[in-house]
Amino acid sequence: MAYTLISFIGTGNKTEKSPIGYNETNYIFPDGQHFKTRYFMQAVLKVKNNIDQLILLGTDTSSWDYLVDAENDERNETVSLWSDLYDQCESKEKGGAPIGITQSNLERLEKYLTERFGIAVVLRMHTHKVDDESSKELFDCYTGITELVKKNNNILFDITHGFRSMPVLLYQALQYSVSKRSRDVEIIYGELDQSKTNGYARSLSSYWEYSALSGALDVFESKLDGFRLADLIADTWEKGSKAIKRLSEIVQTNFALQIFDVVRQIDNAVNAYPEDTPKHLAKVKDVLLQIKQLIDENNKPRSLYRYSEFLYAHKLNVQAVITLQIAVETAIAIRCGNEEAIGNYDWWQNVGSKKLYDLKGNDWKNIGNSLTHLEVFRNQIAHGGSKNKDTGGFPQATNIPNIYESGKRGVENLFKELGI
Repeated sequence: MAYTLISFIGTGNKTEKSPIGYNETNYIFPDGQHFKTRYFMQAVLKVKNNIDQLILLGTDTSSWDYLVDAENDERNETVSLWSDLYDQCESKEKGGAPIGITQSNLERLEKYLTERFGIAVVLRMHTHKVDDESSKELFDCYTGITELVKKNNNILFDITHGFRSMPVLLYQALQYSVSKRSRDVEIIYGELDQSKTNGYARSLSSYWEYSALSGALDVFESKLDGFRLADLIADTWEKGSKAIKRLSEIVQTNFALQIFDVVRQIDNAVNAYPEDTPKHLAKVKDVLLQIKQLIDENNKPRSLYRYSEFLYAHKLNVQAVITLQIAVETAIAIRCGNEEAIGNYDWWQNVGSKKLYDLKGNDWKNIGNSLTHLEVFRNQIAHGGSKNKDTGGFPQATNIPNIYESGKRGVENLFKELGI
């Protein structure tokens, strides 16, 4: 797959002896290739032959003139471009501030670099003032960068040059906008040795992987959405990946009765947990063990009750209400039918619901009232928030905590009555 190189331009470390802020450096790559240049991104372009787009980001006062090779390209338009950029980007008087590049000259430079490098080049700039006051402009600028990347390209992110805040801001923006897209991000850095004449290309891509894993784990822990996490750990812990994906599927679809199958899968995954797995995966294992501890095959109604509480604690209120009602129906099936009656809609309609109706009538105060409200609310959820047939009112999300807590009390009383 082709790559888009995203890089930065700053001002370098200018001195009276070295008015050009970037030193000429022999950059050496892991495969032994090397290239001598002032700008690491040029070495990357020379060595990596699968880059077909360059996105270069700087401030209005970055040294954009450095990018024009007026010494080796004496065409009038090239010299003119360099001269205009120098006037705008470099301070001629000590203590003076550069004017900053204009948009029209940035466009001229973009056209020049596209011709020079023989690939698509996109230039973007923002204010040199990086603080809270400019945060909205910067956020808009950096989050818009990924929209410029060619559709099917992966990203090679070079953090060597530029002002220190710039790689941090773009890193954050890439996390914001790339997380749900099917493209890889690699991070590269040109490190100077002590002599400052040689440099070494270093890969920091593993940090992107750790960051992506951390974000995916947070989503899984907070919302039990483990699809992204499952993809990220598939190569390291295959059985754990499959268990997480299966759990996420039943949470998403409200297939609560399948939690028992999922826990068996979790058990197999935990038993196959590789001991040499990176430490950060231990937290994933802990979450799965927490779910496993909720479930007891020998007491399915109680297990579903605990699973409902677990869903509610994760603010998955709809799933929690539905699962609590399923705990009721499972309890009736166990005591008034058999295992085959669990999840059997016809049995519930013809037998189970009538058994529950009788139990409600025998103890309306402790069982009937709260379980009726729970079932009505569950039915309203199942029908897209339909009106209550008795009151004519739509369900309100703000009522969920009261209905849920009342439903739990009714379920507990039902369990006592049934000896569960």
